Amino acid sequence: MITKKVLFIHDGPLYTNSEKTIFYGIHYNNELIERYSFFGKQVTFLTRRSTLPMGAENNFSVLEHPAFSFIEVPNFKSITSYFNKVEATEIIKKAVDTHDIMVLRLPSAIGVIAFEYARSINKPILIEVVSCVYDALWNYDWRGKLLARYKMKLYQNILLKATHAIYVTNEFLQSRYPTAGKSIGCSDVILQDSDTTIYEQRLHKIRTASKLLTIGTVAAVDVKYKGQADVIKVIAKLKKKQVNIRYKLVGQGNPTRLLKLITQLGVGDLVEIIGPLSQNDVFTFIDTLDLYIQPSKQEGLPRAVVEAMSRACPVLGSHIAGIPELISKDALFEAGNLNAIERLLLQINTVLLEKLAQENFTKVSEFKKELLNMRRTQFYKAFLEDHELQENRQNVNAPCILNNSK
Repeated sequence: MITKKVLFIHDGPLYTNSEKTIFYGIHYNNELIERYSFFGKQVTFLTRRSTLPMGAENNFSVLEHPAFSFIEVPNFKSITSYFNKVEATEIIKKAVDTHDIMVLRLPSAIGVIAFEYARSINKPILIEVVSCVYDALWNYDWRGKLLARYKMKLYQNILLKATHAIYVTNEFLQSRYPTAGKSIGCSDVILQDSDTTIYEQRLHKIRTASKLLTIGTVAAVDVKYKGQADVIKVIAKLKKKQVNIRYKLVGQGNPTRLLKLITQLGVGDLVEIIGPLSQNDVFTFIDTLDLYIQPSKQEGLPRAVVEAMSRACPVLGSHIAGIPELISKDALFEAGNLNAIERLLLQINTVLLEKLAQENFTKVSEFKKELLNMRRTQFYKAFLEDHELQENRQNVNAPCILNNSK
């Protein structure tokens, strides 16, 4: 292999303890670092950093892979921090200069700067497309709506220039952000090993469940477009009809907005915000649920849905992004439609839960670790081969592949 130092570029953040000696992540973990070490012996994360509050460490994964290193980029995404952009740009350019291959996850403000600079100096760039920036901004607030179309066009232009891209969906993100280069659809989910015992245990749980249905969502609790507020409102509507459903929320972020809503609607006895959990604990949490619900207004291919499916958990989800690629059409509802969510929840019975459990556990076989790893590795090898060919062509003054559309 021709590369030695890999630069993984995303907005993050990565978390540290107060002494900045231990690094933590939710979806960033040692297995991800091991994945990128396919390209080289050092994997540097170029992201923002945040300090974990005291006592929260057990809910995050510790990054301790020997290949791991870190370069911090100051925040420049808000109005108050925009003055940091000059400093951030210099850090990004220096990092690109000192690394051999770029793995760039989009959407990412850091990634936009890194892409243009890396491309200008002919650095190999592998792009991962994990969500839709348009949906994220459009469902954020009025300011997001002003930026949504501009940002979408920005990322569409990047993908048109990209030589190699991995999409976490099979169809949705490819249709929004097509590339002229080589690409594959390959989820970035990391599942636990599973067997039929999990399915059998789920059937037993369904058939012996109490009358009080427990549903749950795994998603950041401080991001409006994740949609948990819609489910909380439905829980309140059903409570007034003497239909009680327990709702549990797992995810990082400040829960103040949702806690205020819970209090206003008087559903504190039914809704619980647990906070972040480690990856292994997320699977344990899913096993306690009767039903998983993903009410998002923006996604790529939500990992939490695939994780729930791997535990044979019945899933309801909004009809957006990659979710329809995963679950039955009978389990879909229009994003933000409270009546549709209520209607589906009222239809839940043992027969439907068993049907969804069986469908999900069958479907999730497409996301087995060995299958995803094989598909991803084949693409990684093609990426390296293309850039090795590029070196040969450069030696004879042939065109550079990074500047070609295909």
